[in-house]
This record gives sequence, structure tokens and C-alpha cells, in this order.
Amino acid sequence: MHTSRRIALAAAGAGLSLAAALLAPASAPAAPAPSGSGPLQTVGPAGEAPTPKSAGAVTLADQPSCDSVQQELDGYAAQGIDSVSCLEQQPVEAPQSTERAARSAVKAAVSARAVEEQLSAAPGCKVTMGQWFYTRLDACGSLQLKYDVFDTRTKKTIGGATFTANQEIQLAARSGVWHTADSLTLNTAWGAAKGLRAAWKTECTNGACGASSAWSGSLPIAKGKVLDGTTTHTWKAGQSTQGFNTKTTVTITGAGQILLYPASFTPPGKMTIRCDSVASGKSVGCVFPSFTPTLELPLNHRGHVNVAWSMQSLTDHWGWEGKGSPLTREANDSVINDNRGKVCDSTFTKDATVPDDSCDEFPFAATNQSGAQLGLTGKDCAQIRPDLPANGRWTVSYVNNTANRRCTIGHVPNGENGSVGGSLSIFYQNNRVLDDEKFWLAVR
Repeated sequence: MHTSRRIALAAAGAGLSLAAALLAPASAPAAPAPSGSGPLQTVGPAGEAPTPKSAGAVTLADQPSCDSVQQELDGYAAQGIDSVSCLEQQPVEAPQSTERAARSAVKAAVSARAVEEQLSAAPGCKVTMGQWFYTRLDACGSLQLKYDVFDTRTKKTIGGATFTANQEIQLAARSGVWHTADSLTLNTAWGAAKGLRAAWKTECTNGACGASSAWSGSLPIAKGKVLDGTTTHTWKAGQSTQGFNTKTTVTITGAGQILLYPASFTPPGKMTIRCDSVASGKSVGCVFPSFTPTLELPLNHRGHVNVAWSMQSLTDHWGWEGKGSPLTREANDSVINDNRGKVCDSTFTKDATVPDDSCDEFPFAATNQSGAQLGLTGKDCAQIRPDLPANGRWTVSYVNNTANRRCTIGHVPNGENGSVGGSLSIFYQNNRVLDDEKFWLAVR
């Protein structure tokens, strides 16, 4: 995607959007079709679609096991307390994966419309008992809890219960307000584990946001029943960028019993949340930065074909997860303009066979992998002409210089060139991609 420096600077000065000011393609004088055109190459999909990643096990914060609390029972017996209870994590013998939609149990803590807007962007959440899975904006964890009741005098277990706790963390790329959808199910109960009640609280570490409860206070829960609700959190935005985590505490008590230790869990470091006010203008938003996002493009016009061919054919296979190197964002406007000028130089002349031809460079000018930042100019890049589908398949004409190259100049209609640039700009905003941050590509 090439924009003359004069046009880009004028647009930026007028306060136009990132897509319009930084990614608009350039015009060049009309010329005959470039010499050296070669045979056609069929171009298909490129890159890998994003999938949820494992962040590790769901584990409780350091606390004594229920077996170790028996030494404390004498003190409670001396106070006339007949029974106490303890919560601990129940090991999962054989994890079983299930898929659940992101539209999980969300109650009236936020309005129905706000919930719908929050969840509509979530791709769904993978739940595996005892594990965390996450994407750029969404994460799910599930664990089993064991509740034991002890007689303080005999030191015997006189009752117990098992629970399943689920949490989905739903971040927002365009808001500092985000939510968790939470549920607690009582699976089994026996003996003195009666009159059970449960409370759920989630808070942010580092004082990044306030605490919130999934439901009001401590509510009764019966065998086979589910308590569910939402916590709502607002990033305090005391700094331009802040990383923090969540801490969730589940408290369960039975009739006449004292709970020695509640169950608290914090996601692993991979799931540190980052909120910022710098990725996209003055807006704020939050993501899981350790999940590398993927810009997904449909394979439906010549700008997309230019990207797909480049991913497949350039030596670095830029943006192809598992096969090539990631791209990283370049956020400096003047560097972006310089990138365009050096790649889309006099090497490019308009092809009369391409309507409204423009110089569509790859890697994108708004990345650190643009040819200019690799020390390359137009003469170092492959030059190709994506063509309309033949028999339902996109093709590319080899124009020249196509072997063993690290950058591409594509002859692409102006509007289709700008379409890719606009998609990149929106992608940066919707995923809060910061300067120098990695991302992948998938053209499908």
C-alpha cells in the first residue's frame, strides 16, 4: 500500500483517520504494462486461523490442605465450636474438554444491551476442567472444589460436598469496563454439609480496578443447582499502560460451621491483563497481550491476493504462524510515510491493464518489516499483478524479480489497496496492538 508523502502528510494535518491518512494508496502516471510478465500462478489461502491457547492450570492460591488443618481443631473445640469446614481444589483425574459459547451466565449486574455488546465480539470460549484457555479478549477457566466438614472433638470428617466453578473473563478493546461471567454448581453433598451458602468476589491486583461480586452476598445453594452472575470492573486508568491480574475468592459455609479457608485463584502470568490509552487515539481498552492476535482477511479481491501471494512466496513468509515470521506494528507516522516512499519508488509504473492501478507494498508500510526498514527499495522487491479469478481461482502474473525476495510491489486497483490498509488500521484498534507488538495474518 503506497501513499505519496505529500498526500499522507496533508491528510494527517487535516486530522483524518488512521486508515485514510496513513494507508491510502498512491497514484502514478499511466504506463504500458510492465515488461517481464510471466506465467500465471494460482493463489490460495495463506496463514493460520487463530485458536484459543492454553495458559496453564487453574490452581488455588497457597493455602493449607484440608488434611493439614486437623491440628487446628483443638483450639476450636476449646471455644465450644463443634464443626469447622475447609475448601480445597479437587484434582482432575482425566480432563474432559467441552466447548461453550461466550454467551454464558450473565445476570443483571449490567444491562442486557451492555452484555450483548460485550459478548458479541467474543469468539467463544474453550473450557477444559482444571485449565485456562484464552484469546486476545476472552478467557475461560474451570476447576473442581472439595468442601470438607470436620468434628472438632473427634477430628473426623462428618460431611462434604463437591463444586464446579467456572469463570469467563471478557475484556473490551474499546472500553476500560470489562466483565467476568461466573458460575458455581453444587455437584454432591453428604452428611453434615447442609444449609450451604456461597459468595463470589473478583478483584484486580495492583489496585487497577475495584472488587465486584458475581451475586449479592452469600446465597443458598442446593445439590444440582447453579449460582451464576457477573462481576463488572472499570480500569482506573491512572497511567497510559498498566498490567495486572485478577483474584477470585469463593467462600462456602454450612449451617453452624466456620470456614477455615476460602478458595482463591489467580490466572497464570500468561493471562496478565493490559489496559492502555495509547493504542488507538484517546480511547482505552484491555487485552491479554501474551496472546498474539491474527489479522484475518477474506480472499475476495486483488489486495488480499497480493497479501496471500506474498505470504506464500517471500522468503520470510511474513505473518504466517508456524511457517514464517510475525509482523510488528510501526506506529510512527513519519516512519510509515518514509517506508512507502522507499518501496513504492520509481520502480513502480502504472499498468494500463489494471484499472486505477496503485502500488500495493507488502509487508505493510505500517509495520517494522516494511522493505524500507529492512534496508530495501522498490528494485529489491518482487513485482506482481494479481488477476481476476479464472475458473473460480485467483491468479498472479509474475511481472519481474519474483525469486528469493523479502518484499512485494503489487499492481492493485486503488480501492482494493486501500481496503487492506483500512482493515489493518481497524485491526490495530480492535486488538489494541501497540508499537512494535507482534501479530499474524490469515487470508481465507
